[in-house]
Amino acid sequence: MAALFLLLLCLHGLPQAAADNIQAIYVALGEAMELPCPSPPTLHGDEFLSWFRSPATGSSTALVAHVQVARPAPDPGKTGRESRLKLLGNNSLWLEGSKEGDAGRYWCAVLGQRHKYQNWRVYDVSVLRGSQFSARAADGSPCSILLCSVVPARRLDSVTWLEGKGPVRGRVQSFWGDGAALLLVCPGEGLPEPRGRRPRNIRCLMPQNKGVSFSLAEWDAPWILMLLLTVGQGFTIVVLSVMLWRRRIQRTKHRRNRKRCYDCGGGPSGPCKETVTTCGQGKRCGFLEGKPQPDLRQTKPSGNPSVTLIHHHAACVAAHHCSRVETEVVGDVTYMTHRDCCVCDLCNSAVASTAAPACIVAAGVTALAWLLPGLWRG
Repeated sequence: MAALFLLLLCLHGLPQAAADNIQAIYVALGEAMELPCPSPPTLHGDEFLSWFRSPATGSSTALVAHVQVARPAPDPGKTGRESRLKLLGNNSLWLEGSKEGDAGRYWCAVLGQRHKYQNWRVYDVSVLRGSQFSARAADGSPCSILLCSVVPARRLDSVTWLEGKGPVRGRVQSFWGDGAALLLVCPGEGLPEPRGRRPRNIRCLMPQNKGVSFSLAEWDAPWILMLLLTVGQGFTIVVLSVMLWRRRIQRTKHRRNRKRCYDCGGGPSGPCKETVTTCGQGKRCGFLEGKPQPDLRQTKPSGNPSVTLIHHHAACVAAHHCSRVETEVVGDVTYMTHRDCCVCDLCNSAVASTAAPACIVAAGVTALAWLLPGLWRG
């Protein structure tokens, strides 16, 4: 008999119940809830406890649990394998981790030969969820949009927004309608808002003291942008300083490696007008010794000795050309040019070309001045 009644309930759904017997239940998304089903005052041993569910999105009815009241199962526990619905020892239905699909109508009944339709408990379960968005006011200040909605959508008689235990700070505008309530929060123009690392906690409270919590960053966007701008400027200054320092070091090294030398300014065949110049990178002070070569096609008159003119020109010589001999043609004259280098500044004066460079002489004088007293005492 009881099985037949259950089959009829599953096929035709919940019988009409008075509106006063239907209790609205609100549960936040992800939270647990308990739906009680008290036992009848007297039991005769043949009663069965049944829980039914009708989803909000459809009209079908599903049997959730069916146990004998007089002989409960040793471990009521879960009503099905890996199910979030549990039948507790006190005949209550426990739902773990509520989801939007759990919204709908739940009811229980205790059926037997002597008890039928007794102790109906009908619940309309609604799931609350929260959404958070960012926006900007007309003056460009950052705002937050907090949305509380209920599944299935229904008229919300009362909605309260709280920050901590008091009202929400800042410029606030609230709206609500069928199935949703909205709060617009912008920075306040009156009292300054405290700045810190603690987030703001705003709660949307609905009937039965159920609600959804939102977390807003306490730091306002202009302050964060100013902080980021300051950090960016500091980083840019450091990078530019390092780059300028490295360039300055490189220039100093290049200047130290560049020699001050005498330079005649012309080729080995022209006259020499010595001037002091700074040689380029990779060059040393040196001499160009140009020796004209005889033309074998011309015959020399007999009895006249040959005269060879050797030109010494001070110049900057590339390091890889030092101590090299090359042939150059100037006009109709072929010169055998020998390049010789020295190591000190202004060491290639044409006047001292046949003597030791001045820097070497100075080094020798210094060494003798240091050695002579020792030799004298010895």
